[in-house]
Amino acid sequence: LLSMVAKEAGCAPEELIDVDLYVYDHQPAALGGVYEEFISSQRLDNLVGTFSVIRALIESVSEQHGVAELSADPNIRFVACYDNEECGSESAQGAKTHFTEWVLRRLCACGGGGGESVASRNGTEFEEAIGKSFMISADQAHASHPNYKEKHEDQHRPRFHGGVVVKVNTNQRYATTSRTHAILKQIAHLAECPLQKFVVRNDMPCGSTVGPFLSSNLGVQTIDVGCAMLAMHSIREFTCTSSIAQAVSLFTAFYKHLPAVLGSLQ
Repeated sequence: LLSMVAKEAGCAPEELIDVDLYVYDHQPAALGGVYEEFISSQRLDNLVGTFSVIRALIESVSEQHGVAELSADPNIRFVACYDNEECGSESAQGAKTHFTEWVLRRLCACGGGGGESVASRNGTEFEEAIGKSFMISADQAHASHPNYKEKHEDQHRPRFHGGVVVKVNTNQRYATTSRTHAILKQIAHLAECPLQKFVVRNDMPCGSTVGPFLSSNLGVQTIDVGCAMLAMHSIREFTCTSSIAQAVSLFTAFYKHLPAVLGSLQ
């Protein structure tokens, strides 16, 4: 094995200092279904969320009048993508790092494009910005499996093509609150994007995301959402194409309409 690695690296095996090796599915992603409405691929959790939020950020300024809207937006549109979520996020590049706060503090120290002079600032820009901010934690969601319907509550069975899933847990394994859910509902209405709601069965353990500890560490109001999928954490995962389009539409509307929606709730 080391000889193979050394050959790819163009060196002798004894010259290798250390290696990081991962087992992964080398088959390309594939469309399936009668209408090619499904995607089978490795790492859908959470490349679907990563792709959707980055695509939405780009589309929020690439549409007609997008640049003009951006210049008038009082907010900074921001995407943060992290490593090591599946093993606890406790790394320099994971969501539990202080790096996120440091970046946000530096953005606030730069004035965020507001045009005010350094002398006019009072040193609380970061704290004031946090109080006006909103975060979407975009991870994947477990769809109801037709062979294991008993794993979900009757009224909380995420399904394919049914819209982005809002994840709720009273033990704060998800960061969703009634307020953040209400805000996203308004944005989803503007985007004409359906939403689903998921609450885990109360006799089953619940997974988590980066949302709760980012929300608690930063003090940012947060909602946990995701696209429905099957075979999560398998080497080959399964989702539907429409959920990605719905997520991009919802997140694009989030970037464009959040200031107006927050203003309407004041």
